[in-house]
Amino acid sequence: MKKLLLFLPNSEKDIKANLAILGELGMVHIAPFQLPKDGSIDKVDSRVKQLKKAIQILDQYKSKESDPIVNTDRIDKLTKDENSLLEKILSTEKEYQNLLQEKERLNENLDWFKDWGTIALDDFKLLQQKGVFIRLYLANDKDLKAISEQDQFSIVGKLNELHQIVFVAENEDQKLNLTEVKLPEYGKNEVVDLINQNEAILKQCQNLLTALSLLQGILVKALALESKSLDLKKVEFSGQKLDEQIVYWKGYMPEESVENLIRLAEENSWGYVIQDPNEDETDEVPTLFKTAKWAEKIKPVMNFMGLVPGYKELDVSKIFMIFFTFFTGILVGDAGYGLVFLLITFLVHRKKKFASSIEFQLMYTLSAAIMIWGILTGTYFGSEAIAEISILNQLRIEKLASFGGDSIFIQKLMFVIGALHLSIGHLQMAWKYNNSIKALGQLGWVAIVWGLYGVVNNLVLGLESQPITPYLFALGISMVALFSHTGSNFFKGMLSSLGNLPLSIINGFSDIISYIRLYAVGLSTVLMATSFNNMAIGDGVTTVVSGISAVIVLILGHGLNMVLAGMAVLVHGVRLNMLEYAGHASVEFSGREYKPFKLKK
Repeated sequence: MKKLLLFLPNSEKDIKANLAILGELGMVHIAPFQLPKDGSIDKVDSRVKQLKKAIQILDQYKSKESDPIVNTDRIDKLTKDENSLLEKILSTEKEYQNLLQEKERLNENLDWFKDWGTIALDDFKLLQQKGVFIRLYLANDKDLKAISEQDQFSIVGKLNELHQIVFVAENEDQKLNLTEVKLPEYGKNEVVDLINQNEAILKQCQNLLTALSLLQGILVKALALESKSLDLKKVEFSGQKLDEQIVYWKGYMPEESVENLIRLAEENSWGYVIQDPNEDETDEVPTLFKTAKWAEKIKPVMNFMGLVPGYKELDVSKIFMIFFTFFTGILVGDAGYGLVFLLITFLVHRKKKFASSIEFQLMYTLSAAIMIWGILTGTYFGSEAIAEISILNQLRIEKLASFGGDSIFIQKLMFVIGALHLSIGHLQMAWKYNNSIKALGQLGWVAIVWGLYGVVNNLVLGLESQPITPYLFALGISMVALFSHTGSNFFKGMLSSLGNLPLSIINGFSDIISYIRLYAVGLSTVLMATSFNNMAIGDGVTTVVSGISAVIVLILGHGLNMVLAGMAVLVHGVRLNMLEYAGHASVEFSGREYKPFKLKK
């Protein structure tokens, strides 16, 4: 990245024109000197929000058909006035929502008569005029006993386990200490008429919005223009004035874009300074990684977790993608589930008309990984009977098998994966320091990691210690102590390295053990699937009812298991990359995402 200081004349007209040219270049990440504040920004921002809301409203009506009673002349006039169109959509939607609330209130009013019977409200008013006050209450059995001495009430029914009570009061202030039921606002016939009127107006609103949905393109175009104006204003007011004559901005851009920037600057008489960022600005410099196309599929996961490596940190996308895919296969580990995920992805993708998207590419890849690991372990919806089918049985690796496999071998394999994963992190760091003796310190850590792998096998799995383990520790500790720190004081650096080693080795030990979670979670997925199978068809299916019950249990059980497996991928699959591996690769994900100021031409 290169740091850019861009100087423009302090004229509103010139600034907007020049920033528009800069935005069309679309390569400069602006680092604002202050938060952009101005009344015009708030005004445009409000306009953008209104347009987005109106477009979302019309989205709900695009596929509907309106009645021919909509006034087409009125609609045609709106096509010529964008503001009137926007106002009409928002006001109609507001009216529609108010009508829905009114409809709900009227239906509650109507329900009152279903609960208490057809009562004429005018009779209540007439009785009040004659000094007779009727009050309605709901009471449970306990409350009913408390008023049993009263002789002015009658029980007329029961509603939701509560007694419906009619109390005849002698004066307006006389009441019972019970939950009083208020009289409805309208009489039954009146509320029925109001509901019909409400339905008619609701239908008119729906028809109007359906007709207006044909004009959505006008709003989409307006939104694009207003969004462009908003982006322009935010950049405009984030600059810094210099002697009231000049305004300047700070930004960062890829080195390959410098030539285009210089060309535009000279064509438009801009002032500029382009230089390398200094050490103090490292935290502010945005991160832009150019990785292989296949590794870009991990971006949705990293974006979801907010993971952006720092400017000087490693690009972990390739390793993240490889191991996340592998971990997903192990954590879910059921070929049947993988097939379900694949079909769901395909159906959603088809609904989106097979639009090119890395999200779909990622899901296809993960689904395939789940299916492959499920085939290798002989796991199909947790059913041992399916796994024993001749063709499927031949594809299974016996030591990895979910039913009858070698659990010690599988756990050892998880530790191998962990040691390999952590070693790659240190090897990447060694490559980063290939012109420094620090690279040897990282190679020392690789030796320590594999020494720890031997210790973990011995302590956790009870396997015999390998003779090479002590030599790996001796070699690794020596290399880390001698070559991890560079500087004028060699002995001080060595003592510092030795002082940090015990805690680092303990952390490394726990990091390798963490990979056992792959085995544990994968096993739990299989056990849950098997349990649901036993619940559904363990005793056989002998009747239609038992068959229906079995299908329901299988669908709900395996559905729940798939959801839990998906959550496990997000928790454990991401964690092993984000914490264990990233920690050994010295990646803290403390970076800023590269977001260039970009405007459409």
